[in-house]
Amino acid sequence: MENYIITTDMTADVPEQMLATEKDFHVLDMSYVLDGVLYDGKTTPYLSVKDFYDILASGKMASTSMVTVEEAKEFFAPFLEQGKDVLHLSFASALSGCYNSYVTASEELSKEYPNNKVVVIDTLCASSGEALLAYYALRRRDEGMSIDDNAEYVSNLRHHIGHIFTVDDMSHLYRGGRVSKGKAVVGQALKMKPVLTVAPDGKLVHTDTKMGRKIALRTLVDKMEARQTDEYPNELFIIGSYDAQADAEVLKDMVVAKHPDVKIMFADVTPIVGTHLGKGGVTLLYLCSDKTPFKSL
Repeated sequence: MENYIITTDMTADVPEQMLATEKDFHVLDMSYVLDGVLYDGKTTPYLSVKDFYDILASGKMASTSMVTVEEAKEFFAPFLEQGKDVLHLSFASALSGCYNSYVTASEELSKEYPNNKVVVIDTLCASSGEALLAYYALRRRDEGMSIDDNAEYVSNLRHHIGHIFTVDDMSHLYRGGRVSKGKAVVGQALKMKPVLTVAPDGKLVHTDTKMGRKIALRTLVDKMEARQTDEYPNELFIIGSYDAQADAEVLKDMVVAKHPDVKIMFADVTPIVGTHLGKGGVTLLYLCSDKTPFKSL
């Protein structure tokens, strides 16, 4: 096995199953503010997923902040001190400044640890799309792939990580500038469910709106199926839940009906990502032919 660590941060919404079983894989903790209280997992323990989304759904405001250069250096330095190299998979630069912090930290640490390195990849992914990319990077490393070859591998594969998701509350999309206030008000009144994806540049794109939850979930599977290719066969699907496990189970049954032999992992979408999309969302992550935004189905 090659002697390097693979890392990411809390934006990756890594399934508990991966966290429990993968070796030399580490996730940087991040902080969020909810109703004026800072939760950093250190001085103030993180809320449970249910408690966070319940408070958010009650109308309380939440916010997040990007990882600083110093926080990134503190995270990477212990691995370099052990004589390890690091392959870091970052949240899409189109969605956050974290990537720039990681790059700067890598450059500064290279002067302190000239015999080791941190290779930073802009994943062009969000949430468990980063976790899915990490899954394949870990497989290649454990097969003996070098850090430089793995960096090249994930730099290609990031263009084939499909994200398709629906959210329950359009007000968070309005706050984030994804839909107009008029669409949000009408959509909420009519119980319309928006469908979104992550574009090739890493930005979130609203692609569709469906009447009712079950139709929206079916649309996730249909859009995933439309981008399947033998060139990138799926070993794993990840289903992310914004405190919506019942809907995640329904989505799993739909996916299993199409792909009975592919492994599925569930992931809780943490407050770092959930702050911007609200309670009740469900996400499907998979390998695909390309990430061009879908037309309406």
